[in-house]
Amino acid sequence: MVDKVKNSFRKIYENEAVIVVKSPGRINLIGEHTDYNGGLVLPAAIDKCMYFALAENDLNLGRIYAMDLDEKSIVYFDQLEKTETIWLNYIIGMLLEFKNLNFALKGFDCVFSSEIPIGAGMSSSAALECGFAVGMDAIIGSNLKKWQIIDMSHHSNHSFMNIYGGILDQFSLLFGQVGKCMLMNCKDRSFDFYNIDLLDYQVVLINTNVKHEHTLSGYNDRAEECKSILSKVSKKYKEIECISDVMIDNIDDITEGLEMTLKRRVKFIVEENNRVLQFINAMERNDIIKLGDLLYQSHNGLQYLYEVSCPELDTLVDITRDINGVIGSRMMGGGFGGCTINLIKSEIVESTVNYILYEYQLRTGIKAESFFVNISDGVEVIEL
Repeated sequence: MVDKVKNSFRKIYENEAVIVVKSPGRINLIGEHTDYNGGLVLPAAIDKCMYFALAENDLNLGRIYAMDLDEKSIVYFDQLEKTETIWLNYIIGMLLEFKNLNFALKGFDCVFSSEIPIGAGMSSSAALECGFAVGMDAIIGSNLKKWQIIDMSHHSNHSFMNIYGGILDQFSLLFGQVGKCMLMNCKDRSFDFYNIDLLDYQVVLINTNVKHEHTLSGYNDRAEECKSILSKVSKKYKEIECISDVMIDNIDDITEGLEMTLKRRVKFIVEENNRVLQFINAMERNDIIKLGDLLYQSHNGLQYLYEVSCPELDTLVDITRDINGVIGSRMMGGGFGGCTINLIKSEIVESTVNYILYEYQLRTGIKAESFFVNISDGVEVIEL
């Protein structure tokens, strides 16, 4: 992939790339939709990556080539406005963030290509934003800290892209370490690393290859619902600063008066935070069966309480329930399509995955695809 983007850069711009950045996708073992509710998450960076080749030019503009789409774009620094090209908007949003921090933009040429499937719930958009930001940081010499890039991406998503999520994706990509997951409290941003030891089981992602039209609107709807819940609850309970401050033993009292749909949202968030802690505890005890059970519990909550699943995701999870080689499965990411994350016995993983793909196509008429992933380091400049 490095040679691929460098060769393309040479061909497109008749020049040599000076900077090469590797920006990974991510998995989230458990802790879904909790990040924008001040909750707990357990993500890790993976070895499916996006690669950028960049160099400074002497023009007051940026030239960008998206290899996989075979699309070229020019960005004028005095006209940083939203376009009809979604991938380009992520880049423009990050350039605006550099300007907001009073960094003088420098002309640049860029080529990028990705191994991360778009819309599968592996955070291809965050990989684009964070990888590009790290490359521009090297060109500008802004010496940004990881948390600054996280905040830039988060702010751009809210103010420019109108995506009202949390910081799970950006955090995962920038702080990832080989063989480790990260337990983060999204309220105070404290985090710890934990070794991932799944014994003789393997993480496999299976992409439904569907993305329903309400993917983004549904995601934003949940964020708005949670804001509404917090606004109502905090008037009576001043100590509740985010939904994750609600505890299991006081959930009924605090949600009294809320409509049933909003009560279900709170119940899911509170229970999901508890599942994250149980997952850590089970990993430390090498209780692999418990890990799988928690994945299934999480999916049930996402399906029935938070209502961000879809028939195709539910079908993939249901197929696994009767397979001896699978101990756990759940939807992963924003929902309404994308991937499931599965724990499958290593010695029969290929035959098991083939069966799941076959059965899924039989039931839905859709051809899914699988990804065998390893836990990797976060975003890094690999050539400078």
